[in-house]
Amino acid sequence: MEKNRIKPERVPEKNNLIEWYNSLLQIAEIVDRRYPVKGTFIWLPYGLKIMKKLVEILNKIFEENSIEEVYFPLFVPLEFAKINDEWFEGFKKEAFYLEEEKVMLRPTGEPAMYPIFKYWIAEGKLPIKIVQTVSSFRKEGKTTHTMIRDREITFWHEIHTVHKTREEAYEEVEKHKKIYEFIFKEVLHIPPIIVEKPKYEIFPGAESAYEFYTILPNGKLLENGSVNNLGQSYAKKFDLFFVDEKGNKNYVWQVCTGNGARFLVAAFCLHGDERGFLIPPKIAPIQVVIITIPKGEENFLDYAYDLNKKLIKENIRSFVDESEKTPGEKFNIWDIKGVPIRIEIGEKEVEENFYTIYRRDLKERFKVEKDKVIEIIKKFLEDEIPNYLYKRVEEFYKNVIKNCKDFKELNKLIESGNIAKANWCGELKCFEEISKIGLEAIGFLEEKEKGKCIVCGKETEKLTFIGKVY
Repeated sequence: MEKNRIKPERVPEKNNLIEWYNSLLQIAEIVDRRYPVKGTFIWLPYGLKIMKKLVEILNKIFEENSIEEVYFPLFVPLEFAKINDEWFEGFKKEAFYLEEEKVMLRPTGEPAMYPIFKYWIAEGKLPIKIVQTVSSFRKEGKTTHTMIRDREITFWHEIHTVHKTREEAYEEVEKHKKIYEFIFKEVLHIPPIIVEKPKYEIFPGAESAYEFYTILPNGKLLENGSVNNLGQSYAKKFDLFFVDEKGNKNYVWQVCTGNGARFLVAAFCLHGDERGFLIPPKIAPIQVVIITIPKGEENFLDYAYDLNKKLIKENIRSFVDESEKTPGEKFNIWDIKGVPIRIEIGEKEVEENFYTIYRRDLKERFKVEKDKVIEIIKKFLEDEIPNYLYKRVEEFYKNVIKNCKDFKELNKLIESGNIAKANWCGELKCFEEISKIGLEAIGFLEEKEKGKCIVCGKETEKLTFIGKVY
C-alpha cells in the first residue's frame, strides 16, 4: 500500500503570480491547460462546479430583475456583422470565420441579436431584457492566460436590454451596476473598483459606460465586467424603432453588460496563498470536507458519515474523504483546492465528544462541541469567513494604492507593484501620454478630490487609477 501513496503537490511561490496561478489551476483540478489549441482549456469537474455555482447565483439575480435567459446561435452572418461598420472594423481582425458559410464565430452578441430584436420590437415586445451565457471567440494575438485572456471565452454572459426611453435605460444601467457590486461584495468578498470610462474609451455613439476592475497581487489591474449605456447608437445602425400612439417613429435605447470567468480569476488570485486557492463559501462546491484520523483498525468513518448527513440536511455542501491517502496528504490536497472548512475526527474527538474544525482562511483549528457544530459552521460560512476575506483584500488594496502627483514618478511607483491614484483631467491627449509609457488611466473614480491633472496640470476634481492592465 505504501508504494501507491500519492505525494502531496507543491504550490509555487506566489511572488510569480502567473506561474503560481497557472500551476494551481492544474494541481487544484480547476482546469486542464494542456489542450493543444492556443487560448483554450478544459474545465475539470471541480472547476466546472465552481463556475456553475457562480452562474447559478447570477441567473437567480437576473431572474429577480426580470432579465430572462435566451440562447442565440454562435454563428453570426457577415451581413449582420457588417451592419454596424464601426463594430465590424473593431473585431474583424480578431474574428474566426467560416468563409464558405459567410459567417463568423461571435466575438460579442450585438450583431447576432439586434437584427432579431427588430422583429421582436415590431411585435410589441418592449422592453426587451435578456441574458445569454455562452462562449465568445476572439483571435487574441497577444499572450493568452487562462480565464484572463482566452481565444474561447467560456461562460461569458451578456445582458442586452432595449427600452422606449432614455430614463428607462439609465435605470437599467444602475440595476446592472448594483448586480455586479453585489457579486463582488457578497459572493466573491472583494471590494469592487468601479470607474466611468471617458467617451473615447466606450462604444462609438454610446452614452456612458462603467467598468469594474480588480487589483491582482502582482500590482496589475484586471478588467472585470462592464456596463454599457449604448444610447441610440446601435438602434440607428440596426434600425431598431417603435411607432408611438401618434404614429411617430422612435429609436429605442439600449444597454449591454457582460463578464464571465474573470470573476473567478479575482477570487482565486486575491484569496489564494502559499497553500493553494481559497474558494469563497457561496461558490464552493464543497464547503466542508470531513477527514478522519484512523487509530489502529478504527477509521471513524461511521462518525464522519453521521456528521455528513446532518450537514447536508442543513444545506451545507459537505464531503467525506474516505480515500486511502494519509490524513496529512488529504489536508494538503484540500488546502490546495481551497475548501473553506475542514473537520477532523480522530480518537480524541470521539472519546471527548467534540470536533476539530479547521478554517482554511485563518489556517487555525477550533475545538467545537458536537451539539454546536452546525451553528458554528454556519456562522463561519455565512459571516466570519466572508468578512475576513473582504477585509483582507480591502487592506491589500489600501497598501498598494499610492497617491501620486508627479508624472515622472509613475513608472517607478508601478514597477514597485503599486497602483497610482492621481488627479486626471480625462482628455484624450493626457490619456495617450500615459499610454506612451506603457501604463493606462482606467477611468474616473466615483471619489472626487481637488487637484491638478498629473499629465497637463489642469485643475480638476476627477481621480483615476493608473497602472498596467491585463
